[in-house]
This record gives sequence, structure tokens and C-alpha cells, in this order.
Amino acid sequence: MSPMVGKVSPMVGNARDVTAMRITDARVWAAPKLDQVAHTVEEQLAPRVSSFLSGAARRVEPSPVVRTRRRWPLLMLFAGLALGAIGAVMYRNRSERLTEAMKETTSETARWAGEKAERAGEKAKQAGSRAGEKADEIAGKIQ
Repeated sequence: MSPMVGKVSPMVGNARDVTAMRITDARVWAAPKLDQVAHTVEEQLAPRVSSFLSGAARRVEPSPVVRTRRRWPLLMLFAGLALGAIGAVMYRNRSERLTEAMKETTSETARWAGEKAERAGEKAKQAGSRAGEKADEIAGKIQ
């Protein structure tokens, strides 16, 4: 081994360490810059390029051929109006039937509630009579 190898070997190791640190520093510095450039391209350059290409497409496109009027939009309008009218008539008929059914249900419910109230009144009257009789019995025993 020559004396030069002994002197160069530590310098090579030192240079390798310094280079690795510099590469890491460069990556730390470059990452946010690349991210910033990506956002700039996305927000500023891409819309301009898109606008330019859309304008070019409009200029290249041949002029539209004059066509006869289509009748299907008018047909769809009349079909929609007819369906709407049919729906309104059906709604009106159904609402009338529903109103009649509600009237019948309401009268039945009122009759049922009245019967329940009468039965509850009779039970209360009987319970009151029994309580009065017991009170009379107790009062008779006390005297």
C-alpha cells in the first residue's frame, strides 16, 4: 500500500458524506419548488392551453349545415301537457274519494269514541256507587 492511498482514503470517505448531505439538501429544497410549479401549471398554464385548444377547435370546425326544424320537441311538449292534464284529473278524482273516505272514517271514529266514553262513564258510576256503599258500611261500623 502506498502512502498516497492512506491519505486519499479518508478524503474519499469525507467527500462521499458531504455529497450525500448535499444531495439530501437539494432534495429538501427541490420538493416544495416542484410542488409549487405543479400547482402553477394546473391553475394558470393548463386553463390557457385548454382555452387555446378550444378556440382552435371552433376555428377549424366547419360551419353548421342549415337543417329543417325538428318537430319532436313540440311533440314532447304536447305529450307532457296531456300527461299533466290526465294527472290533474286523476288527482282530483282520487282526492274526492279520499275526502269521502275520511268523512266516513271520522264519523266511525267519533261514534266509537262516544261508545267508549259512555262505557267508561258507566264503569266510573258503578265504581263510585261501590265506593259510596263501602263508605256507608265503614261509617255504620264506626258509629
